[in-house]
Amino acid sequence: MMQTASVRGKKQPLSGMASRQYSWSPERRRYVRYPCAWTIRFCELTEKSSPKPFYTGKCKNVSQGGMKISSLQPVSRKAMVLLEIDPNLFAKHIKLKNILRVTENRVLTEVAWRHLNLETGVFEAGLFFLKESERNKYKSLIAQASAI
Repeated sequence: MMQTASVRGKKQPLSGMASRQYSWSPERRRYVRYPCAWTIRFCELTEKSSPKPFYTGKCKNVSQGGMKISSLQPVSRKAMVLLEIDPNLFAKHIKLKNILRVTENRVLTEVAWRHLNLETGVFEAGLFFLKESERNKYKSLIAQASAI
């Protein structure tokens, strides 16, 4: 049986790597990403121990669902991160009322991915914004973040 692939909506036979044609479709992300270069501060939160210190990083892009940061300090996989942001900058691009905010300028996020950029030696991470509607689920982290 011949294998086929859909390229630009048309089925075409797969006849080897050399003859494959790849086409790039428009980005399928849920939210538009806005490039930026804002300074942020962040710290990891854990329910079992005291929070780590605040570190400085850069917000590389932001969307309603989250943001990409870069820093000299890595974050742990799946860590909960408290971000200190400038709400005036963020409000121009996203709806802050939908994001779980601890204070006016602090929001809770979760690490979606992270890696070391080998070209620059800088750590990069994707952070998901937690939703305001899930506030009850994160009561202990909110209490810990409020005490910092």
